[in-house]
Amino acid sequence: MRRWRQACLAAALVAVAAAAADTVRIKGSDTIGGALAPDLGAAFQALHPGTRVIVEALGSGTAFVGLLDGSADLGASSRPASAKELNQAATRGVMLKEFLLGYDGVAVIVHPSNPVNALTVAEISDLFTGKKQRWSEVGGENRPVRRISRPSYSGTHAFFKEKALRRGDARGAEEFAADTQYLEDNNDILAAVASDPAAVAYVGLGWVDARVKVLPVAPSAGQAAVQPSLESIRTGSYPLYRPLLFYTLGEPAGATREFLRFALSDQGRQIVSAHGFVPSDAPVGLAEASPPSPQAGPRTSTTYRITFPAGATTLSDEARATLRAVAERLSTGAFRAIVVGHADAQGPAAANQAVSRARANAVAAYLRELGVAPGALTVESRAAEEPVATNESPTGRAANRRVDVTLVPLGRPQS
Repeated sequence: MRRWRQACLAAALVAVAAAAADTVRIKGSDTIGGALAPDLGAAFQALHPGTRVIVEALGSGTAFVGLLDGSADLGASSRPASAKELNQAATRGVMLKEFLLGYDGVAVIVHPSNPVNALTVAEISDLFTGKKQRWSEVGGENRPVRRISRPSYSGTHAFFKEKALRRGDARGAEEFAADTQYLEDNNDILAAVASDPAAVAYVGLGWVDARVKVLPVAPSAGQAAVQPSLESIRTGSYPLYRPLLFYTLGEPAGATREFLRFALSDQGRQIVSAHGFVPSDAPVGLAEASPPSPQAGPRTSTTYRITFPAGATTLSDEARATLRAVAERLSTGAFRAIVVGHADAQGPAAANQAVSRARANAVAAYLRELGVAPGALTVESRAAEEPVATNESPTGRAANRRVDVTLVPLGRPQS
């Protein structure tokens, strides 16, 4: 036991523990987390002075990463959970519970000097896929199109690709043009469009300001173009609208439960509306119950995190110490392990996929060398699709170059 504790400390083990009752950790969507969630948190804290609400907004994909690795109590997402994310939760013996916060329209933005005054969904698709390369092809000036997008792990990116690029066909093959520039922060997108007459991008309606021009969108040629607004989103007449969602692992407890009650209350809806979103009128969806204990909740697994230098796939001495602790726990027969490799967003996608797979394989191989049965290991790789920190800084990229080893107690329900 002593050796195990020392190994955990030496390797800077990321162990999942239940959040303190007076803290709500929110991770996920930048659309929700950029300004709305902090304002909801500030208003909630004013009513509950002993509670802290901490918000980290890197993209909807990180909502589910945070929930599953235990670093978030509440996941914020501007898209519904995918089948893969639902399955990841099920394999860990937990279920995702969804709460509708409101609705948002995704606005297509250009420089104020751009003479184009409206686009169809098909024209938007052609611009972002690169089928149309010059603005003159959609009624603008004869200049090349500069495409700007959110990164692939953003819910706004996923929504826009399906609803605009693929024109509502979830099985479509359309992708962003190879020369598309990806920016993590919506403020950076607004600044880039505001400084370049050739730029086109998309952001949640709540982010739009006077620096850019918003284009009305027509569902198809011959139909009226609709300006995104609270009313056109509420009625569904604007073609590019989406839900804003909160997720928890199972039934929320403690401060997380109370925060959700507040966010979905009349006061919370007023804050949602003040940020330019359409608040939900759905029932709160939280059954009356006596306050749960701080230990209540669905924390059923423990995640160990191992980081790697840029491009590296070789285990360090610290990593080996952590894995010896993992192997010791697996030797009890009470757990199985899910080994998932990750990479930062630097370089080609294929290279990131390869290095994330190599990292996961290196970890699994060492665990097998330590006597862990192959049947107790599930090995996966996710490339750069599930960051835990920003890829815009060296520190963030270092955190994303990792393998997560999650120990799941045996006997939990499986999907």
